[in-house]
Amino acid sequence: MKLLSVLHSVLICFHSLRARKLDIIQVETFGDAMTFDISLWRASAFCALAVCGTATTSAQSPAPNPVAPSAVAPAGAAGRVLIATAERHYKRGEEAFRSGQFEEAMRRFAEARAVIEQAPDDIRAGQDVQAYAFELQGRIELLQTGLRQSALAGGGAYRDELAALNVSRVSARPASELDLSGFDFKFTVTAPVYQFMNFYAAGRGRATMERGLARSGRYREMAERIFAEEGVPKDLIWLAQVESVWQPRALSFAKARGIWQFIPGTGARFGLRQDAYMDERVAPEASTRAAARYLKFLYNYFAGDWLLAMAAYNCGERNVERAIERCGYADFWELHQRGLLPRETQNYVPAILAVIAIAKNQKQYGFDVTPEPPMQYDTFQLETPTSLSVAAELLQVPASELTALNPELHRPLAPSGFKLRIPVGASERFAAAYAALSPQDRLGAAPVAPTLAESRPARPRYDTRNARTTGRRYRTRY
Repeated sequence: MKLLSVLHSVLICFHSLRARKLDIIQVETFGDAMTFDISLWRASAFCALAVCGTATTSAQSPAPNPVAPSAVAPAGAAGRVLIATAERHYKRGEEAFRSGQFEEAMRRFAEARAVIEQAPDDIRAGQDVQAYAFELQGRIELLQTGLRQSALAGGGAYRDELAALNVSRVSARPASELDLSGFDFKFTVTAPVYQFMNFYAAGRGRATMERGLARSGRYREMAERIFAEEGVPKDLIWLAQVESVWQPRALSFAKARGIWQFIPGTGARFGLRQDAYMDERVAPEASTRAAARYLKFLYNYFAGDWLLAMAAYNCGERNVERAIERCGYADFWELHQRGLLPRETQNYVPAILAVIAIAKNQKQYGFDVTPEPPMQYDTFQLETPTSLSVAAELLQVPASELTALNPELHRPLAPSGFKLRIPVGASERFAAAYAALSPQDRLGAAPVAPTLAESRPARPRYDTRNARTTGRRYRTRY
């Protein structure tokens, strides 16, 4: 009778709490609402306490066959707590996104994903958790895609398109087998690589490929030289095609800038100056060297794997590391097959490999593009802050020409010590005319120079030589 009384109390308690609809999580997705009800697990917990409390009153009469607690209810409760925690991170990210704090938004979105990804397997395998994880990823990608067109219209980054790009219906049948003997790093060719090759050669991506092949001529010689100096395969310069289609002023929705699409934090880590005078993420040569050093750092971090290095360049080393921990293999294609990386990264690496293959065999894939001539310039180190208008007058060229040669400058005023790029052959003439001007005359009508605090250059805060290798802690396919 006592047992029946306890069960009766539990049922009354459960239905009472269920009817009150406690703690509803309301998620709005661009006008559509999705509701997650987490009252059930609280009701279960409350009723469990009720059972414990009632059982205590009859402890003097031990039950003949104690029943072990069910493993199902705690798993359901934990899953709902997991969803609520991830949703809090997402909401904070959404607020940051809508206020223009894109880097903070990406960090919050990554935290929301990590809550799900780092959960124990039995909880993560729950139907509710899986459904929420799928819906969460869709909402994040929808936010990213919402700004894609406006970003591209304003000289945005091509990489912004990758998350929304679906090549699953593109043929994976190669026009010809890919000969890997001409590549300067080893990798395995899979169906996604051929799909992207067909996308760029005969699909919607052809126009983008042609623009990049043409524009790359301005920077290719410089990039190959710097990558060779930094010990990075020269073929990897084509990462710039997928990042920005070789546009120095490309700006992504996440405030990544330049040919190599550095976000502010990573740019500072690798020594790119960002202050009131300039943003070296936009400087072709400085940003190219930083990109080469970052790739080399990632290569060492992931135990000598260039595909994992490229993946981490896109989504960050910690995201790749988490995917490896879940998978157990430090192998990009294994992570790709299991869908453990963000969708953009899933597309990013095969897209780069496809671009490299086409760039090395352009005529074979039907391209006949004349590259733009390489950038050529002399440099002159300025002794004092100098107006670009004054420098242009001394050089007898339009100020816009100097601006194009020095895209990293925020304002028409170059700081002292800056190596100003000037037209080829003008160094001697410019040096003589410049020396004849007083420091005050060199300023011209330029605005007041920034304060010392504003103009302090960024210092590398990261020892890129001592990379911790994570790949060695996991099994590999080789």
